[in-house]
Amino acid sequence: MTVAAAPGPRWLGDVGQVALAGALALVLLPVGWTSVVDGEVGTAWEIALLVALVALHAAVATARRWPLPSFAVGALAELVLVAAPDLSGPTAAAAGSDYGPVLLPSSLCFFVLLYAVSAQDRRPWPGVALGIGLVGCLIAVVRLSGFEGTGLEGWTWWLMVATATIGATVAAWALGRFRATRAAWIDQLADRAAAEERQRIAREMHDVVAHSLAVVVSHAEAGRMVVGQQPERASGILDTIATTGREALVEMRGLLGVLGGESSRQARYIASTEPQPGLADVEGLVERMREAGLTVRLEVDEPGQVAPAVGLTAYRVVQEALTNVSRHAGSGAVATVSVTRAGRQLTVEVSDDGVGIQRPPGRGLRGMRERVTAVGGTLEAGPSDEGWRVRAMMPL
Repeated sequence: MTVAAAPGPRWLGDVGQVALAGALALVLLPVGWTSVVDGEVGTAWEIALLVALVALHAAVATARRWPLPSFAVGALAELVLVAAPDLSGPTAAAAGSDYGPVLLPSSLCFFVLLYAVSAQDRRPWPGVALGIGLVGCLIAVVRLSGFEGTGLEGWTWWLMVATATIGATVAAWALGRFRATRAAWIDQLADRAAAEERQRIAREMHDVVAHSLAVVVSHAEAGRMVVGQQPERASGILDTIATTGREALVEMRGLLGVLGGESSRQARYIASTEPQPGLADVEGLVERMREAGLTVRLEVDEPGQVAPAVGLTAYRVVQEALTNVSRHAGSGAVATVSVTRAGRQLTVEVSDDGVGIQRPPGRGLRGMRERVTAVGGTLEAGPSDEGWRVRAMMPL
């Protein structure tokens, strides 16, 4: 699993991580440094402990950019703190007993490193890091078994140390996994939204292109037949072709504006201001199909107020269904468009008496079904007693 980058410049997150490391070093490191210097241990161990403390805080500074190497450095530093002899001196006197260096405050940096690995690295490293952390907890409990500064006896001290270390380790790991899971979930939502938007644009482009090209082709074929016999009709046919092409270009420009960058500002403006077709435009759509040579009967009740989404869906269903009639029903087919309202339901039906070829559902039918489903309706499409019928029922 890959975790998405946080919003904003990457350097901003790196600066924040360095600031966190600096704050921890400012608060925790002076105490640990003084304790080691005054701890009355051998020179070799003193150097090793000071290097381990510095390494812990440095690893926090790099944990965001390189979480796994930083965790490895931190784990090695903790191993040095666990293996080192007890510290004595003024801090031990204040604590009431010599104590292991693993009790130094800088050990808290290990939990930050564990969080970084579990939040940002891929599997299996978060699980490996948790296992290392839990093993380290057990080693630390055994290492601190001889500490007598608390006044607690026997198993009580063991239970307290085990609960604190294991609980902190699991909590840091769980918080990191929560962040990683949340980021992956957000990525999935973004991918799903992008896929749905692409699907919506594909439906729109299919509807616009298929319908417009069907009209253009029909008029072009008709023009080729009549231009020699009735040249006066050529002007009207060419006007219809040009009008259909311009309308298709406007709708395509609006759709492409959704996909454009800064250079498509004008296209996005057109997409946001150009009115979408609705039920009131069905009559004009039918008239254009008649001009293209398709015989269409229109039966429309007064639907009253209809939501724009429902009106657009009804229009697209009629558009796609009539386009399919012109393409597949055969010459001489008669189509019937019926728009009725019963209570809180709008029914749009397009039927024909043609002899269409039986074929698997294509993009157009899938697009109609998705549109109708999106507004809470249902779509039925298939052969009827006379030919082919498409019926969409949508709530108002």
